[in-house]
Parts: sequence; C-alpha cells; structure tokens
Amino acid sequence: ESSSKFLQYQYESSVLAIRILEHNLRRNQSNDTNYIGFSRKQNRRFPYYVKSSSPKDDFIFFTNILPIDIERIPFNVSKDFERGTRKNLPKGPKVSFFWSHSTVKAVDNDPKTCWRPGRNVSQGEFFALDFLYIRTNLSFSLTIGHAWKIQKNIDINLSFDGLWWITYRTTKGITIKSHNSTLNEQQCVIIFNSTEFNAGFHSFRFIAFNSSRISSLGEFQVCDVKIIAKTTITTL
Repeated sequence: ESSSKFLQYQYESSVLAIRILEHNLRRNQSNDTNYIGFSRKQNRRFPYYVKSSSPKDDFIFFTNILPIDIERIPFNVSKDFERGTRKNLPKGPKVSFFWSHSTVKAVDNDPKTCWRPGRNVSQGEFFALDFLYIRTNLSFSLTIGHAWKIQKNIDINLSFDGLWWITYRTTKGITIKSHNSTLNEQQCVIIFNSTEFNAGFHSFRFIAFNSSRISSLGEFQVCDVKIIAKTTITTL
C-alpha cells in the first residue's frame, strides 16, 4: 500500500511540475531569448513567520504578518540591542495588541475568536497552511471574518515544498458552505475539496492565501480552520 501511495505522489508531483514548466514557458514566450523568468519560485526576502499548530497537530497555520513590522524598523547600531527589550514594544492603551494578533485564535476550534493582524492588508502579505506532508484529495474548511472583497483579491497558491508555487486560478472545488453571524459580525465558511480541484492540483502540502494588492478594506480575519473527515465529504 505504501508503495502504491508513493507512486501516486510521484505521479502527482510530475504532473504539477510539468504544469508549472508549461505555464512559465508560455508566459515567457518572447523575442528576447536572454529573458527567461520562472516567477513561481518565491524566495521571500524576509522569511520570518508567526506559526501555530492545530490542537490535533495535523497542520500548522502561519503568516508573514508580524506583530512588529521588523522590515521597516530603522537600523541604529547604537540602539539595536534594545530591539528585544520592552522599550521597543508598542505603548499606549491597547494592551491587548499581541493577544489580538495571536495565530492561536485561528486554530483553537472556536470561531468566536479570530486571528487579526490589526491593520489593513498589504500587498505580498499572506496566511497559509502547512499540512506537514503531501496530502491527496484533502478537504478542509476556512472560516473568515474579513470582507469578502478582500477574499476575492487573494491568490490561492499550492506547493509541495514551500519553495515552488503554482496559483490555483479557478473556483472549482471551492464552495461557500454557510454564513454565520458571530458577535454581530458576518463570518463566511469556505470549503476546499481538492478532490474536485482541476487535474494536477489534487495533491499538495502547502496552501497559501496571498494578497495580490494593497487593500483599504480592512484586515485579515481568520477565525477557524478544520480538516474535514472523509466520511463527511459527501455532505458538502
């Protein structure tokens, strides 16, 4: 059985690799033969993430949105040692700043608590899921509290290793299951069923939700993430 699973993963990996290659070759068709860019590989310039694992340890939720925007902190050699001290922390009446930012709230099985960065979405920011190993025909739900206009401007990217990514550009296999009203706020439950994804996209380890542009519509809000058992897939 393990041998057959390995062969299946190998086949899915080959199909996805060919799709990535074909996409980039078509995208970069040009008279300039010196220019060939494979943009699907994303080496993030500042690869620091905030992570939280699910209570069952079957996936990890992570994001590149940090409580303190350390990319834009000016460097001063005479004061740099203070960056790790309380002197460098936000001050003021908002003492719950870090608690509101906690990614644990996205995986605590309580849709009433949400991970909220506390600022408008910026281009290049993302939240993502690491399912720890390559999954085939996976189903999971994502409960969000941010505006649907923000969600529509998100690129969904899939990866086997977290380095090479391909964008899933259709809504096939993605459905809105319900709308819940929690604490006077609208929430949307989105079901992802990779069994129904387009051919070549049934297997992946990572899925990332990347903001493709700067948004003035508000912040990300992820309230719950759950893997759906195979026995319940038929009810979606």
